[in-house]
Amino acid sequence: MTDNTSTEASAKTGPLAGLCVADLTQVLAGPYCTRLLADMGAEVIKVESPSGDPSRALPPRLGAHHSGYFAWLNAGKKSVVADLKTQSGIALVRELVTRADVVVENMRPGSLAAKGLGFEEIRKLNPGVVMCSISAFGNSGALAGRAGQGIIAEAMAGVIDMNGRADEPPLPMGISLADVSAGIHAYAAILTALYKRLKMGGGGEYSDMSLFDACLPFHDNALMEVQTGDASVNPTRNGSEHRTVVPYGVYRAPDASFVLAAGTEALWKRLAGLLDGALGASAVDLGTNEKRVQARAVVRERIESWARAIGSAARAIAILEDIGVPAGPVESVRDVCAGALARSRNSFVNIPDPVLGHIRVLATPFRFSQTPAGPQEHPPTLGEHTAEITSRLGKTNT
Repeated sequence: MTDNTSTEASAKTGPLAGLCVADLTQVLAGPYCTRLLADMGAEVIKVESPSGDPSRALPPRLGAHHSGYFAWLNAGKKSVVADLKTQSGIALVRELVTRADVVVENMRPGSLAAKGLGFEEIRKLNPGVVMCSISAFGNSGALAGRAGQGIIAEAMAGVIDMNGRADEPPLPMGISLADVSAGIHAYAAILTALYKRLKMGGGGEYSDMSLFDACLPFHDNALMEVQTGDASVNPTRNGSEHRTVVPYGVYRAPDASFVLAAGTEALWKRLAGLLDGALGASAVDLGTNEKRVQARAVVRERIESWARAIGSAARAIAILEDIGVPAGPVESVRDVCAGALARSRNSFVNIPDPVLGHIRVLATPFRFSQTPAGPQEHPPTLGEHTAEITSRLGKTNT
């Protein structure tokens, strides 16, 4: 915390050691942001209602009282119970945010302000505070204050419309794209605000992060196609291939699918030489990307005919890699977890747990050459640190 009580916190290492974060988030977007902060050494104090973060009840179960979902998002944090429906709970949170360097929340827009815990109120008590709010549609704009979840934001940001086959209804993503993206962007916004405060001085900063905005960068060049002003342009889903670059997608071998990416003319020339040598020259001119986009069915048939002749996805991938064309297998989640690549990257780590002995969770995606980073402590039980934190906060008032 930003006073002399910080020496009483449990020692943590990492580039953000000494930073105190008041975490008023639940489920995914906010907790992923604060998990990254905790991995970097910040003391993250998670404020929970008496019933706890709803993700504590989500599968998979790890023993009788643990959720794997909650564990990977909240490893290394401290848990404090505060009932924001009571004055005592509001008072506890007000004291915490007054002492914190960072406040992160993903409650319904306006709900904290209604309790006297909005940014303007907090800034009066803590002028240097950095606060980030995460919501479906933000605290400004046409849908300010509207509640929503990741799949709603993905649909309204056009992401779901881009997923699936062109001649079939759109499909949900199958992954938590909006929430995780919002968590990553919120993390970046917080670090930017902290750096600005460090280098330029001045007061704190407020960041308004919406799941809607966090989805938009994934559209890539489709957004710019529309921005050209051509009313005839209407980017939409295109199945297992890229809309504007060919070949770049998922292809079939006799035993499995594989991906290849010949997204430049240089890569295409390598692939074309391979295909022409095996199948003979194409009767259709495929000499430019524009021509290949128009003749994408021809390109697909040539690649898959060659793969059928080769006999397996693994052999096709090996040959493509040998000629310098990027390619790879389509792995299942189980394959990823058990695979050599994840093991070699230390993508999963074991953290000690007082009940289960240890819990295996996803590691921090980025690594540093000199500075340790990653989950350092077990996910907290509900209210595990309430007495510790309230005691420390009480001492600051003496």
